Parts: sequence; C-alpha cells; structure tokens
Amino acid sequence: MDSTHIFFAPSTNWDSLRADDGWLRWDNGRFLTRKIGIPSFDIRPTITAHVTLRSAGDPWDKSGSLVLLPDAALNLLDVGFARDTLAHANYPGIALNEAGSGFQPTLELLRFITPFGVGHFSASEPLDEYKPVYIPEWEDSVHWTADISHLWEALGDSATLGVYIDTWTSEGYTLDVELDFDPNPATVIPGKSLATLPLVNTSKFGSEQTAYDGFARAPLVVNVALDEPAANAVLHYTATGHGGHGTGDEFVRCEHHVTWDGETCLSFTPWRDDCASFRRFNPTSGVWMERTYWRGDSLDERIASSDYSRSGWCPGSDVPPVRVSLGDLNAGMHELIIDVPTAQQFTESEMNFWNVAAYLTYERP
Repeated sequence: MDSTHIFFAPSTNWDSLRADDGWLRWDNGRFLTRKIGIPSFDIRPTITAHVTLRSAGDPWDKSGSLVLLPDAALNLLDVGFARDTLAHANYPGIALNEAGSGFQPTLELLRFITPFGVGHFSASEPLDEYKPVYIPEWEDSVHWTADISHLWEALGDSATLGVYIDTWTSEGYTLDVELDFDPNPATVIPGKSLATLPLVNTSKFGSEQTAYDGFARAPLVVNVALDEPAANAVLHYTATGHGGHGTGDEFVRCEHHVTWDGETCLSFTPWRDDCASFRRFNPTSGVWMERTYWRGDSLDERIASSDYSRSGWCPGSDVPPVRVSLGDLNAGMHELIIDVPTAQQFTESEMNFWNVAAYLTYERP
C-alpha cells in the first residue's frame, strides 16, 4: 500500500473501484484484501512488516490489523460476510474448524491502534493549545514494524493479505504497508520447516460478525487436531480489551487464563500504563484537568484521554503477541481454553468486547 485510503462509505459501489489499486473492499470499505506473490528463498529470510498510518480526518482511536487469510477450505472471506454460514456461540467465524467445516481463522501479522488524529490534525494551530510543553511538535504519522520471519512457510508462494481499520467515518485514514524480505547469507544450514496453525480470532473483521463479549458468559474452548507431531510448539497470543466508557473493559484490568490440554500455560493481565509516552501522536485527544500535588501545593495538571492506561494497548501503539512455549506435542486432539472471568457484557451503552487471537507454530518432524 502507498497512501491507500481506508474509510467507511456504505453508499459506495465498491465493485467499480476494485481495479484502481488492486485491493478489494469489504465491510463498506473498512476491510481491504489483496493476493500478492511471495519471493522464494532457499533459506528462511528475515521478513519485516511495516505499517505507516495518518489520519485523513478521523479524529478517534480505532483498532486495526494487518492480517493473513489462510489458504484453507474456509476462511474469513467465506464466512465473515455472508449470513448463516458458521456460528460459534452466535459469533460467526472465530475458531478453528467450527462445526467440522475446515474453517481457519484470520492470522494477525501486526495489530495496531490508531492514535487520535495524527497527520490530518497535526498542523492545526488551535490544537497547539493542547500540546504539552515536553512535545516539540505533533508527529505527522505513526509507524509500526513486526518481525514475521517465523511465518515464511505460512505465506507460501502467494498470500492473501488483509488490512482492517474499525473506522466509522467517511474521512478515515491513509496507510502505507510494506513487507521486506532480507536474505540471511550467514545462515548456511537451513532450519527445520515451521508449520503455522491459526486457532482463534475474535476480532470483528467481517460485516456479519459482531463484537465478541462471549468471555462474559463462559470460557472459549477450541478443539485442535494435529495431523503430525509438533516439536518446539509455540502459542502466539494477542489480547486487547475495548469498551470506551470509564468502567468498561478498555479501562478495567481483566486477568486472562489460558490452558492447553488442561494445564495453565499463561495467566496475565493485558495492560499498558505507558500511554502518556504516545502523546505526540494524539493531537485530537480530549484533555481534562486533574488535581495533583507538588512540593506541598495543590495544583491542576492537564491529562489527555490518550494518557490513560488501557487493556493491552495505547492510542498509537502496536500490540505484539505474547509467546508461550508448549514444548513437543503429540499428533491427535488437543484443547485450548481461554478464560477472562471478569470480562463484561456488550450493551448499547457499554460496548465491551475483547479482541483475542491465537495461533500455533511448530517444527515439522
């Protein structure tokens, strides 16, 4: 992508725009997909994903992802945009092999959160009034990178990539997306082939999907069938909580308990308390006064909405997965259980949901 515009336009005839830049538009323009060729190497290269984002007029923070759509019997394009295709607890297309269909969920290469208004509003003189003294200027864009070398085999000879931003405005965002493939000449002995198996993705990418609040009612159980033994298996787990009201899952600590075959492999609370470090990317963030004390005196200090801690993310941050070693696994059936016992239900006034994704990588025998 090169300054590609992603925006919400429910009245647009997207079919007429497909040939302009090679990207297909879905969900009223918020989700774009394209099949690309992958260069070949004798030895696994270093692969780096780059995403650069600027607001084109959307002032809000939104979740976004650069994803890989698995080359499977069914993927998101088959079930996420058509009614009554798959239903996992009333949420279509989130878990591996739903109803024995062969479905594989979407695999995230890089999850990111847009900041408040970077780029479009960065040169707005009225917003300079809200600029803290420790920021010389508002940034013009935000840039994220991710090392996805371990997914080389998953990309294959060609791959269908997707880019999603949860924007609801006609202005939206512009994105640059690049994949760099760098050979590893120092490596003279090829490593073992890596297999990748997407397990679950609760993010709402498709127009017929809904925000996932199922954790508020029960743990999410995923049955995993391995056709071969898996050596040095690694679980890649990404979780962000959302719900913008003051006591919603965006601002409340929720512990995650992940078990594999009945044994806890991960217990942690997704939380970022360094969000103030992203202030330079957030010119349109709301600002309030908060009482503090300095050298015995009481005074009011400005704090921005983007400064507040959140459930695994900050406005303007990426969200790297947590990697959990599972060791060697036998062929056959396995069980992944994800439990967020304090997650809250989605309501019209309190839109709570968790975007949770997990995939497995392992060495083939």
